[in-house]
Amino acid sequence: MNVILISLDTLSAKHVGCYGYWRKTTPNIDKFAQNATIFENCFSPGIPTQPCYTTSLSGRVPLDHGIVAHGGTTDIKPDVVMLQEFLSSAGYHTACVSALPSMKAWFKRGWKEELPPAKIESQYPQMVTAEQINGTAIPWLKNRKKDDKFFLFLHYWDVHTPYFAPMEYRNIFYKGNPGNPDLASFLPFESQPFAEWWLKPAENDKVFAGWIARLAQEAGIERITDAEYITAQYDAELVYLDEYIGALLNVINEAGLDEDTFIVFMSDHGEEMYEHGIFFDHHGLYDANIHTPLIAKFPKMANSRIADHVRHEDITATILDVAGVAIPAEIDGKSLLPFLKGDMPEKWRDDTLLTEENSWMSKWALRKNGFKLIKARAKDWHNFPPRELYHLLSDPNEMNNLVEAESNIADEMDKELESLIAEGLKRYGRTFDPIVEQGLSPMGQRAWEWIKKSKYW
Repeated sequence: MNVILISLDTLSAKHVGCYGYWRKTTPNIDKFAQNATIFENCFSPGIPTQPCYTTSLSGRVPLDHGIVAHGGTTDIKPDVVMLQEFLSSAGYHTACVSALPSMKAWFKRGWKEELPPAKIESQYPQMVTAEQINGTAIPWLKNRKKDDKFFLFLHYWDVHTPYFAPMEYRNIFYKGNPGNPDLASFLPFESQPFAEWWLKPAENDKVFAGWIARLAQEAGIERITDAEYITAQYDAELVYLDEYIGALLNVINEAGLDEDTFIVFMSDHGEEMYEHGIFFDHHGLYDANIHTPLIAKFPKMANSRIADHVRHEDITATILDVAGVAIPAEIDGKSLLPFLKGDMPEKWRDDTLLTEENSWMSKWALRKNGFKLIKARAKDWHNFPPRELYHLLSDPNEMNNLVEAESNIADEMDKELESLIAEGLKRYGRTFDPIVEQGLSPMGQRAWEWIKKSKYW
């Protein structure tokens, strides 16, 4: 069976229609999901981009493979084999349209073809558009031979910052004046260190530097005051992306590939809008960032929704199982194939999740039994408390820190978090917590130095 793995980078589950979003952002993905399996509770064990994809494409967690930061200098654990290497060895024609191989060496391994999209006029490879991805992927799919068993990885970046959907999409979800001084939800951002970066253009960075100011200029206003306008631009980008996903799925169906292809939609992480004072970025171990969509479809299968908790490491295990490749013992993930076949496994993991970030902030989190404890290994520039405890059932947006009110629960979860890390270190043959051992990523360290020199520190 062929396999197509489609990643929609930076897509939070909470913005997808079939996950309950109130805006019509994803009609084509929702239509696909009507005959697919929707995993309602898929979570990432490490954010952002590079830790997430290392886990998703290896089946091994960050505590094992060692990649705990985006842009870190640590190499991957030597014995880690990537999904595309397994499939290439099993006779699959492996191909990708992704910026990942340009980021780290282990993302290059195992591909028989790296298919470049149309030329990207930017120093940032993630500025590729859905149109450019489809411009490469669709001709490739149309030229496939029936007996050419393939694994194709497609990586779309459109909802990643900065949010610049084509102009005709800009106001589909927003009416009114985004510079209205009575709507001031975006103004707190102006007192944050990143404000100077996103509000002031720079010659050496024509993408991220000044992107908020460019949005204001294109809206015909001097200054954006309403953060909901920027949220609407994220959703507009998603509508644009969804239209190209629809075109891709139509080609797959018209070519008859849907009859013998396993198709998976995933995302590496989500996005904070402005819920915690984190404006339009993907740091913070809140569910807006770590809860991601996962939708999988076998040919001629019925729709189902799975509430059991699954994780990014399960993606590799599932694809290997579908391909008939034995799942190595060192892979942490579990195959989701029984769910896809309608054979609900009698024993599945519970909802315990250990997750981390070490790019802008150095933190671990334990999510279990409706609670989440977030514990810092170092001070962060948001000045968030060293420990945060949330009751996810009564406070799904994680706004009410219960670390003092429920100190017994916080202490118990703290002990379990440290115990899980210690057990993992022993199991994976490590001596030190990789977050402590590696320290904050060079990207995060540079930000700290800039912050300490800025007027906000």
